[in-house]
Amino acid sequence: MKNKSILLIIMVLVLSVALIGCSGGNDTPADTPADTPADSGTDAAWEFERPIEIIIPFGPGSGTDTTIRAWAPLMEKELGITININNVEGAGGVRGAEFHVNQPADGYTYAMYTPSHIIAGVDGTASFDIINDTMQVVRLVQDSNVILAGTHVPYNNVAELVEYAKANPDKKPTLGMMSINGIDGASATQLFEELGIDVEFIPYASGAEANAAIMGGHTDMVLTSPFDGNAYLESGDMKGIVVLSEERASNMPDVECTGELGINAFIGPWRAIVAAKGTPQAAIDAIEAAAIKVNDMQEWTDWKETVGLNDREGWANQEEFKKLWFDYVEVMKELRGQ
Repeated sequence: MKNKSILLIIMVLVLSVALIGCSGGNDTPADTPADTPADSGTDAAWEFERPIEIIIPFGPGSGTDTTIRAWAPLMEKELGITININNVEGAGGVRGAEFHVNQPADGYTYAMYTPSHIIAGVDGTASFDIINDTMQVVRLVQDSNVILAGTHVPYNNVAELVEYAKANPDKKPTLGMMSINGIDGASATQLFEELGIDVEFIPYASGAEANAAIMGGHTDMVLTSPFDGNAYLESGDMKGIVVLSEERASNMPDVECTGELGINAFIGPWRAIVAAKGTPQAAIDAIEAAAIKVNDMQEWTDWKETVGLNDREGWANQEEFKKLWFDYVEVMKELRGQ
């Protein structure tokens, strides 16, 4: 009997050692692969539980507003939630940005920014650090600017404009635009610095006012988009001077562009989705993932074609947009003499 007890004890000890050896001292469950940890530590995919809001820092009917209202329904289908659009205009887009940054950074509020917001950050005209307190999500589109002139001016293209300006220093050409301190002013400044001529900028509250001034002979030129300006070319009420783009505009094939002329002036109004600093990264990633799918949708491509937004590469994912953001900061600092 004693020998049987000793034998039983020995068998238990041997079995215990064998079990320890098989486990290798690892707490990973038996059905977990040896090279895969039980908990990878990665965040679960973000699930939106209620509608999201996108702040538009410009008024209804603006290019930014028009873009978001074409894009949002496609995003709603992809995300399976409602997107509420909130126009908070004023101060060249700064008021909307300040409103946005004061909302909870919980993953449910975003904004659409343009280069005007980077300019505001460089100039320090906002109540917060727009440049560094903004999280880049995706850039959707990039538009171009075009310089159109009234039929009353004696020049018909860039070369003739430069020749006229240098031959008539006492007759400084005038250029109407909507945002002298924003993207319009930056775009025009870059162009005329490259051309080496002085042009007087005239501010207008709307594109309609700027165009009316041209028609009335009160200003010589206007800065607008190829889409908005095309009707005036077709009617013969204005003539095209130059498109600020790498290639000619598809709806203005007879108007020269800065790219073909070797003029380093390409600044145009892009439109992008941003989030406030502190927004959960998982939420931003979810918006980016859905936006990537929308960018490939035929409906989105067709809409961009109708408004001339397929001429330039506008799409940029989160990583690409972040680089573009800070590249633009440096460009604007240079234009501002900083």
